[in-house]
Amino acid sequence: MNKRTIYIYILLAILCLFLACLSTNYDFDLFARLIVGERFIENGILPFKDFLSYTPTHPWYDHEWGSGVVFYLFLKYLGALGLILLQAVLMFFTAYFVMKTQNLQKHAYPVSLLFMSFFLALFMRLNPSLIRCQLFSFMFFAMFLYMLEKNRRKGSNLVWFIPLITIVWNNLHGGIVSGLGLVFLYFIGALMERKPWKKYIGVLAVSMPLLAVNPYGLKYLNFLFSAVTMDRKYVTEWWPFYHKRHFTYYLPMCLYGIFAFVLNFINKKKIDWTKTIVLAVTLYQGLAHVKLLSLTVIAAAAFCYNDFCRFFSFMKKLLKKIEKSLYVVILLFALLIPLYSPLVPRADLYKLPLYEIEFLKINNIKGNIVVPFGFGSYASYKLYPDNLIYMDGRYEEVYDNKVYLTLRDFSLAEENWDDIIKNYDTDILMPEKTAEIYEVLKNDKNWDLIFEGRLCGIFVKKGRRAFSYYDPEYKIDYYRKTMFKHGDFLNEQSS
Repeated sequence: MNKRTIYIYILLAILCLFLACLSTNYDFDLFARLIVGERFIENGILPFKDFLSYTPTHPWYDHEWGSGVVFYLFLKYLGALGLILLQAVLMFFTAYFVMKTQNLQKHAYPVSLLFMSFFLALFMRLNPSLIRCQLFSFMFFAMFLYMLEKNRRKGSNLVWFIPLITIVWNNLHGGIVSGLGLVFLYFIGALMERKPWKKYIGVLAVSMPLLAVNPYGLKYLNFLFSAVTMDRKYVTEWWPFYHKRHFTYYLPMCLYGIFAFVLNFINKKKIDWTKTIVLAVTLYQGLAHVKLLSLTVIAAAAFCYNDFCRFFSFMKKLLKKIEKSLYVVILLFALLIPLYSPLVPRADLYKLPLYEIEFLKINNIKGNIVVPFGFGSYASYKLYPDNLIYMDGRYEEVYDNKVYLTLRDFSLAEENWDDIIKNYDTDILMPEKTAEIYEVLKNDKNWDLIFEGRLCGIFVKKGRRAFSYYDPEYKIDYYRKTMFKHGDFLNEQSS
């Protein structure tokens, strides 16, 4: 490895840390992950039954339990900085394996700091929330791509590590299906190119049974299949990019993937079937579900770097100047990192119902509560065991689809909106102020509005209103200091 490449790795590591500091918001489901991680590390308990909700649930198949353990350990020993560092590490190694795959291509161009910085910028735009479980899947997907490509190009035996990695990946995130799917695509490509294919079948034959190596055993495989095939038409991140809610935001990444796919055919005497199949499948998946666009961008960057370089060769001198200037720019980014307070927990008044949850807590308002889908994880983290939630983002892990549809109908104030009250023992309603149901409840004689926060209102049944309530703290510094303080989970046992 030459000095220039080492410098690029160092600068990319700095850039990853800087970009992680720009992630000013937590993923909504982070708090549910921390609950699982804490119970496992501190009490040796891995929940097999839901204990956070008051709605009917099925056995808890947590395909992200390992991620929760990792998140909690980083938070426990490194504080809020630990979560930022973990995000930066996962981003860096995703980029690292992309670069390693680039180097395997025929007549590979030298690694470009400019190209990889652009890749990381797109990747960050696709993953703007701080640390999500899916980042493990994106890193392992890039790793599998490198191993498979090295086997295809040089006959490497690295692919035999895939079964071992399968065990780890499968216990961190259900995205393992994308990794094994990638192996299958290489098998199809080898058949079409009339090249050796038995190794791919061997890797799959060994890896598939290892999916059963998890806390839930063989039953988990049935859950994994149902989760992968589930229709998530009401979950926005599973919508296609061309939906009016997504089109503008995700258009650059889609154009990048489409452009890479087209470049794959320009001035090519022979079609590289494996490359084409992987690009086509990842592009289709990304266009169909914006959550999977990261796979599109990873595959395009890893496979089509040479194609991009050739296409933009007419700008060679300009690109070299920009490349050199990036060395200075990224070093300046390093100086800016402390300004983003990476040691301080994030607390965004416009992303989480901080005031509303604090109001419930300080006024000791107990009972079963309905909160918006995205806020359920945070509400549990702060209010359990005094308050049980209707549901949260664990979705297919715990709940039946009917539970989600009932919540959707409630939020939209559909004709049957009160099913959530009639069919479930609900005490408190906390809808978003922008939801249709909010005005309906304000005019409903059976419910009293007791607090109007920045994001949500809090309603209790008529007759439960107290004479007076304490106001929550309104200073943001208070919430930064108390972001990860919560109810005592460790004294609650679950089977």
